[in-house]
Amino acid sequence: MNTTIFLQRHLDATDEEIPRLIEMATAALSSSTDYPGGSGNEERLWRYLQYPYYLGLFAQRVVAAEGISPHVKEKLSHAVLQINMHLEQGQEPGPGLFQLTSWLAQAGLLSHDDYLGLRKGIIWLPRLTDNYVEDAELIMPACDGIFRDPQIRREQMIELVLMILTAKEAIGDQGRVIFDHLMQLTALNKSLKREVCQIVVEHAIPFPRGEYQHPIETSAAEQDRLSIRFLPGGVRRLSVVWLARLGKDSMELLKRLLKPNTVRGHGGDQVASGALDLLDEQWQDIPEETRLGLLRKAADLPDTAVRKRAYILGEKYLGLDFLRQALDDKAKSLREWAEDRLERRERGELATEEDLAAELMEELEEDDE
Repeated sequence: MNTTIFLQRHLDATDEEIPRLIEMATAALSSSTDYPGGSGNEERLWRYLQYPYYLGLFAQRVVAAEGISPHVKEKLSHAVLQINMHLEQGQEPGPGLFQLTSWLAQAGLLSHDDYLGLRKGIIWLPRLTDNYVEDAELIMPACDGIFRDPQIRREQMIELVLMILTAKEAIGDQGRVIFDHLMQLTALNKSLKREVCQIVVEHAIPFPRGEYQHPIETSAAEQDRLSIRFLPGGVRRLSVVWLARLGKDSMELLKRLLKPNTVRGHGGDQVASGALDLLDEQWQDIPEETRLGLLRKAADLPDTAVRKRAYILGEKYLGLDFLRQALDDKAKSLREWAEDRLERRERGELATEEDLAAELMEELEEDDE
């Protein structure tokens, strides 16, 4: 066996493609691993490509390259997505899980086994040390394809949405953008989307454990990495807004979520901030007395970060009179913040509506969570 035979046998690569494939594999491994490049190592390349991680690095370059046969890209993508959950540590799946899924989806070649592979890969991710973050522009087409699989049951779809959103090793800080895209997917029906949002807002329930054989022994804390309690804050906030967009009564949501202690546990401040986002979005459609009452409720919630956001929202619509209420806030940090903010306003440093809107969209600070 040598690298040429390996590529011919497993990828059906042509004689013209093989030199390019060898070049791409060598470049991928040399730039990202300790692979000893140089003359004489070419014939050992095929041994490295038998490991899923090295194969993934190679596949990322191949599917992005012009002039390589579609069947070569297809075979390579399917191979990387055949993830074995029983592999030992050191045999981690390759990177590019969403990129390869995306290519298969756009080529109309995505199979149910590929869905299972992506799912297993996401379960693997928290156990890995390498950065597997992929661009949202690759993740979104992968989702477009994977959720069209007719063999995926409803509960599996719901779980996969939540798994993708908790996979920070793959999505980085793009959770809000990806969630917004998922909520607009025609492959997911309105009822399913509502259920996802409801789970995120109200039920911080860990994923079922029994279904998975974890690839390596893990503690309960490590397993909890797959819990929706670890969803990005921006996703929690957006879930409240999407619940209303999907038909949930807005006033019922606002009255309930802006009531002290309605949302308990990790992420409660994010959910309350989502209610403020909803109040902002629907401000003009809510009677004046009602919206003022809701804003006052928000300014009296236990979370400092939420109260601060309420004061900013009040400034946006009601001016400095509402902001002055923060001078009597129970938190010293907020009183000082309001004093400084009002001084700047009095000096003529007025915020535009766009400035306030951008400020309201900022993520909660870690210290405030």
